Amino acid sequence: MPNHDRLNYFDLVGSNPDASTPQAGQTAHTMNFRSSFFAVVLMSIAALVSGCAGTAKGVKTATYGQQSATPIQPQQTDSESSALVIIRYPALIHAEAETIYVSSFASKAIGGDVPLSMHSNPQTARTAHGVISKSSYYAMSLYRELRDSLPEGKVLLSPHMVDWNQEQGFHSRPILASEQVPTVLTIDFSVYSFPDVTEMMESPPVTFGDLVTPLLVVRTSNWGEPALNGVLIASDPLVDTAWRQARVQMAQDARSRLLDPAKKQSLSLAFIDFLNERDQPLANPPLRSASENESSRLAIERYPVEKIQMDASLVEQLDLAKPGALGANDPFARDFARGATRRLVGLLGGIDHQRATFFARQAAIARFDPELANVFYVQSSDESVRARLQLAEALIAAEREFLSAQSDSVYAGSFDGDYGARMRKIISAEYRMLEERRRLARVQNIGSAIAAIALAGSVYAATVTTTASATAVAAFAGVSLMGSIWALNRALDAGTESEEVNEYFVARMAHATERQMSVQMEWLESKELITARGFAEFRNKTLTLYQSRVRSLAVTTSDHCVFRHPQASITGRWFGNCDEGLATGKGYGLIDQEDGTMIEYLGQSSQGLASGNGAMVVHRDNTEFLEGDFEQGVPNGVVLVERPGAAPRLRNYRNGEDSGRGDSNDWKPVSYATISPGS
Repeated sequence: MPNHDRLNYFDLVGSNPDASTPQAGQTAHTMNFRSSFFAVVLMSIAALVSGCAGTAKGVKTATYGQQSATPIQPQQTDSESSALVIIRYPALIHAEAETIYVSSFASKAIGGDVPLSMHSNPQTARTAHGVISKSSYYAMSLYRELRDSLPEGKVLLSPHMVDWNQEQGFHSRPILASEQVPTVLTIDFSVYSFPDVTEMMESPPVTFGDLVTPLLVVRTSNWGEPALNGVLIASDPLVDTAWRQARVQMAQDARSRLLDPAKKQSLSLAFIDFLNERDQPLANPPLRSASENESSRLAIERYPVEKIQMDASLVEQLDLAKPGALGANDPFARDFARGATRRLVGLLGGIDHQRATFFARQAAIARFDPELANVFYVQSSDESVRARLQLAEALIAAEREFLSAQSDSVYAGSFDGDYGARMRKIISAEYRMLEERRRLARVQNIGSAIAAIALAGSVYAATVTTTASATAVAAFAGVSLMGSIWALNRALDAGTESEEVNEYFVARMAHATERQMSVQMEWLESKELITARGFAEFRNKTLTLYQSRVRSLAVTTSDHCVFRHPQASITGRWFGNCDEGLATGKGYGLIDQEDGTMIEYLGQSSQGLASGNGAMVVHRDNTEFLEGDFEQGVPNGVVLVERPGAAPRLRNYRNGEDSGRGDSNDWKPVSYATISPGS
């Protein structure tokens, strides 16, 4: 790298070689000041001499890059009540959780270690809060791209509150009821910044100006992809956390079915659980790169930590965008969200939607109709069951539509409203500051660096006020110490501080969740317009309507029947058809052993054992999925076998023993449909 401004120590202090020697009578105070001054100067020069490597660059083409999403149509067997995607993201932080959140954020840094001196630094706290506010903003781009690429009303937002209490500890919880709706995919989304702001110009991940580092975990249900416990994609640092979360969630969901009534707990965001974990053993889940053919083997797609450098021309003009008009000029959509949407649409095309949402639909029905929920597992074709189930599905679909309208309202406030406008102003200002610093690094402007040291005190003083001129501050931003650049968010103008931005979000959330909305509920030949202010009122009205129209059931089942497995040391519980206390006919069985082994089975049974067409999941250290024909509790015939790290295979079993490759013509997949198409 050429040296444009070659200066040595004497160039800085003058030609007199004794200039650094204290004269007689010079005070110790002056000596210390000069020594400190020269030390800072030399450090600044060293930093700028290596400036070509420290200009805060990112990748120009992301793994999920500049692509247009391909719209898909739902399969004929799709449940109308289900969503296709729910996006979960950190939106707010409770005062009780602030201290532990900032501390965990500093101690669990991604991309390097943070000095202890930075853990309690105010800039670290601002960076931690910036992750929350910027995640709220960038999540809206992903939401818009998915919403516009998928069928109407099938994409929901689930903003989370980061919280702490004695019972649950450090966790996050959903603010809306979106996660009560069955869904095919769930996305945990956030953006990330390295806690130590002095490293911004180097390699650690950062979200600042035109740089953005997305983190995500993409899941389906445990039954949607049993061998992977539902985890499909995970950012590299979150892989182990997501894997542990999925196994815990699987066990909780299954065991909740043994309770009367079943109780489903919401899962914390993967990023929040990652911050909360300490000294966890390696999970060692099966992994593959994003470029590896996903059909080759069942493994979690590892998404790398990417510091993406968005289109500078778009970022610079963000603060000029008019509300509702950003669209195609959204730099995050162009450089990440559209490509990610295309990848997610591809995932949706390869998942059995009915299988992925089967148990979530049963749980949703159990909230308001336990009797129908017990019959649900039988998948009865009796007309009384079909009519009641169709009404229940219509109720859940109406809730999904209401929550979809809430999501659109949250998007409008977070992206097109005051919150979005202020975030774009911050991002554009950050970019201009960062770009000036890059320019100085490129030309090695040593003179500017020296001047910056003299002005640093002024810059720092300006950053602690809310009335400082943004223009005046930006003039110093390029040559100031990098620690002060981050703090400049507070000096943009009165009303753009992170605290006030969050207040705008809270205010908008209240409007989004409590404003009056109307949804038309349809089933058979009936239509009913339901208007409510807030989801609680809406649910009360739909339940009242359901109870006034519900029919009696002609089918009865038992939920205290015995289910067995030849290799299980204890018996389990059967929900479905029963004969003399033993599972006989269609239903769902669960065995939960003390050694942690869990066996789930959905399908036909006889004398308490799996017999006939069915699907079985065996959870041990690894999870095995078997779908096809069973006899006396073991696979017998052509069976689809899915195991982690291996490709799905059709195998021919004889009395539980694998006897070779199976013929696809002889395989009988399980139907997870509860209402036939067109009914």
